[in-house]
Amino acid sequence: MMPTPPQDSGNLEDARPAPVPGRVTIGLPTINRSRLAQRAIRSVLAQTYGNLELIVSDDLSTDDTLERVKEIADPRLVLFEQKQRLGLVANFDFCLRHATGEFFLLLGDDDVLEPQAIERLVQPYLSPAAGISPEAIGVVWCPCLIAGADSGRFWTTEPGPALESPAALLVELWAGNRGPRLSSILMRTQDGIAAGGYQQRYGDLCDIGCWGQVALEREQAVCIREPLVQYTNHYGSTTSQSAVRQWQQWAEVVHADLAAAAGAKHGRGAEAAIRRAKRNFLGGITLTILIQTIGKPGWIRNGVREAFRSPGVFFSPYIVRRLVKDGWKILKLRQHAKQR
Repeated sequence: MMPTPPQDSGNLEDARPAPVPGRVTIGLPTINRSRLAQRAIRSVLAQTYGNLELIVSDDLSTDDTLERVKEIADPRLVLFEQKQRLGLVANFDFCLRHATGEFFLLLGDDDVLEPQAIERLVQPYLSPAAGISPEAIGVVWCPCLIAGADSGRFWTTEPGPALESPAALLVELWAGNRGPRLSSILMRTQDGIAAGGYQQRYGDLCDIGCWGQVALEREQAVCIREPLVQYTNHYGSTTSQSAVRQWQQWAEVVHADLAAAAGAKHGRGAEAAIRRAKRNFLGGITLTILIQTIGKPGWIRNGVREAFRSPGVFFSPYIVRRLVKDGWKILKLRQHAKQR
């Protein structure tokens, strides 16, 4: 492990060196998840792709996370010990802005990369298929294996076509037909910074606020059609009526910015498609947050209350389609929660 670098106090952008060609920086922001963070770190260091950097940014953990990370001896690992709490969004952004690689992937501290994940995700940038310019690629993504914190696997998210427009990716994601997650999206580091990085105005949706704008700045999104990431679903976590409202508000801001970006880069047709998908986006966010209450007392009552609070979002063709298509997933999570 490399020694902890000094914290930057000046304008990092002014001092930023050129990114190392071909290097992939994996940012891993973490707090108080010692066991899971170790698992995530070891999955990075076991990658078949050699030219990588792992930035671990510890946001004032009070458990033994720092001690456990420091036990891992690998020159590719760079540990930052934050001296004051950054919070989720700022810690995400810290990792991006301290990356030295040409490419960047933000890895959740509870997620796991398959050994060939980075090698497969970076390939389209370095050796694109015939007829595709690397400069046309905004993001490369893959579907994910959804699992519990105990690594019990539930299902695999939906892949997309090998190549599609970024507006189509977003529209189909919000329709429930694409399965990228935070930890399964690779982009150019400089593109992420140029898009504004991970912004506080997007709250906990800062990941799609960032990568969505990165994707829309170029012509193509590439999907590697195999699950290369194990994404952890924390069923049974605490949420509330106010939390759902907050997520809906963040989604409103993200949607407005992505629609504007689509119009500016790809024209009125792309912007109109994004705008028409708003109800699906809000419905998906609402359903996702409510699913997190499964296994907690009152989770059914909470869902009913939310349905009456925002009927325009909840009683929609999208919600009906998702419940018909994916209702078994809710039952599976419920069964798993009862066994814990």
